[in-house]
Amino acid sequence: MAKKRFTYTDDFDEDEELLLDRKAKRKRERELERQRQEEEQEPQSPADDTMVRMVAACQANQWREAAVICLNAMERFQQEGHPEQAEGIAAAFQKIDRSLRRQMIAAFIKESAKLLSTKE
Repeated sequence: MAKKRFTYTDDFDEDEELLLDRKAKRKRERELERQRQEEEQEPQSPADDTMVRMVAACQANQWREAAVICLNAMERFQQEGHPEQAEGIAAAFQKIDRSLRRQMIAAFIKESAKLLSTKE
């Protein structure tokens, strides 16, 4: 069976450019629509800011600061009448509290070992 050979013509080139232009136009319209929707959305809620600060503190291994942020946020959300947000922060606080305790125990062991090694 013989294969058809593709022959390049100027007509095909113009049609392809037209098609690409349509695709690019649609893509651009979708991008603009997405940007409009993002702009119309309400600004970040305070919970998002709190979570960002907590995550930043955790990433820097600043467990005490993260725990304080959690406790303050839980209290604030309870006073403002947002119990579901307070529960989410409480769940994060449990993990942060464990990490804080682990950090404190490690520091205690390190200092104890140093103290014991200097007395010998």
